[in-house]
Amino acid sequence: MTSRFFVVALMSALVAGCSSSKGADANKSLPSELFSSAKKVIAARGEGPVAAVTPSRDVIQGLTEPVLQINPELAGGSDFLRRIESRSDSSGQTNEVWRSSLKANVFLRNGVLVGTRGVGSDIISASAKNTTRALAARSNGSGVRSYTISDGDLTTTKYEFTCRYENLGVKSIIVAYQSFNTTHMREICVQTTPDNNTITNDYWVEAGTKTVRQSRQWVSPKVGYFQFKLLRK
Repeated sequence: MTSRFFVVALMSALVAGCSSSKGADANKSLPSELFSSAKKVIAARGEGPVAAVTPSRDVIQGLTEPVLQINPELAGGSDFLRRIESRSDSSGQTNEVWRSSLKANVFLRNGVLVGTRGVGSDIISASAKNTTRALAARSNGSGVRSYTISDGDLTTTKYEFTCRYENLGVKSIIVAYQSFNTTHMREICVQTTPDNNTITNDYWVEAGTKTVRQSRQWVSPKVGYFQFKLLRK
């Protein structure tokens, strides 16, 4: 299901992340402590559920490029992604591409998941306009969302949802040993076709900015949810 993505796969180097205007340093690798932690988790996979990796304070302080941690809830473990592209579109939204150590990609629009490649049951495309608007305004409201999900072969299934957005108030969170004042936003979506399933996405939006510092977002029926932590932006 996640064979090429999150196998706690830090076995290849985390090349220096960059925006589209910078080149990557192919010789830059993960701090050794983070690499060692990943190997220990891999070795323990046969013993039960795999724990998420918790980098040390020294490792976090040593990061010099944007890094996004993703913890897949069903598969367990963690991966650490580098940002390979960041650009703003005509509507003022920031579109980012983050790449895993096994070359899978995650696409975020203002922190909202709109695509994946290499997961095994990928988001081919997803709408995000109503979601990003609600997060920016920190407002209650409603809207619709749609996802086109790969079935794992050459076919796709479209999932359509009616969503409501809730401001759950101010929340202080700790990410990478730093405290951030955030607004906790929740998105509750009920599927309109083909079933009446419900998904719930949570976002912690940093005060004074539109930065989503932490989130829990649905990927697909087979993959489940990913937890996102922006360790360095």
